[in-house]
This record gives sequence, structure tokens and C-alpha cells, in this order.
Amino acid sequence: MHENTNIMRISLDIKKPSEFFWLRKIRAVNIQQCCAKCFIGQSDVRMFHGTKHGQTPRFIELDIEALKKYVAYYLCGLSRHYNYAKNTHLAFIHAPFEAVFADSDQIEARITNARRIDFEGYTPDPPGEYTEYQRACRNWIFANFLQDGMLWK
Repeated sequence: MHENTNIMRISLDIKKPSEFFWLRKIRAVNIQQCCAKCFIGQSDVRMFHGTKHGQTPRFIELDIEALKKYVAYYLCGLSRHYNYAKNTHLAFIHAPFEAVFADSDQIEARITNARRIDFEGYTPDPPGEYTEYQRACRNWIFANFLQDGMLWK
């Protein structure tokens, strides 16, 4: 573990070519938007700039200070040629002395002082008209997960 429990360290080993990765620090959500736009907060441009050229293998390590204003964090990797099925989605919260591990054919990731949020089985049904594209977007699904208070259940 990282010695300062208020710091989350993301160690990301990208195994296969990707378009890029992005990281959002989420304060709130707006489900009227889709994809990354549904997350209100701050982008960590270090993740994008460190991965945008899609070269592999590639290793990136970032320290993120956990601030109370952020309710969650979201790491998304867009696979080569934007193959939706191969995209990476890691949602997590700050959790001292815990760690997130993720291993697939695309990436291997470790995040210290964090706990992964499993939202993959969640099916939101908000009132209003939403496209099938939105309803299939994992970012939008996670935004609904947060809006519906599922993080605290």
C-alpha cells in the first residue's frame, strides 16, 4: 500500500493497443448527457496524455489525492478502433488500506487505497426518453448508479 492513505496510486499496464484512457474525479452526474459528459467533476489529463498515442506495451503510474468533494472515480480505456466490447471500465472510491486489481487481455491495473465499485449488473430505468445508445453506455449506467444512491446501499 501507499504509505499516505489519502493518496491513491494507479498503476496501469496497457497490454494491447488502445486509442487512449481517461480518468474522471466525479463530484456529481448529469444523466441527460452520455459517455464522459455525464460525469461532473475534474478530468485528470495526465492519464489521457500518458496514454493517447496507443503504443504498447505502456505503463503509467499516477498518484491521486482523495478529496471529499469527489464521490467516486472512473477510469475508462477506449480500445483500438473503439471496439466497445474491449473497452476498460473501472469505477472506484477512496478506501484506505484496500486495493483494486483488474486483469484482462487489454490491461492490468492496481489502485491502492481504493475499492472497486461493481455496477456491471445494474440496469437503470430513469423516467424520460433515453436512446438505446445511452442505455448501453457503461458511463451512463454508472452515472445512474450514483444518482440512484446505489453506492451507499
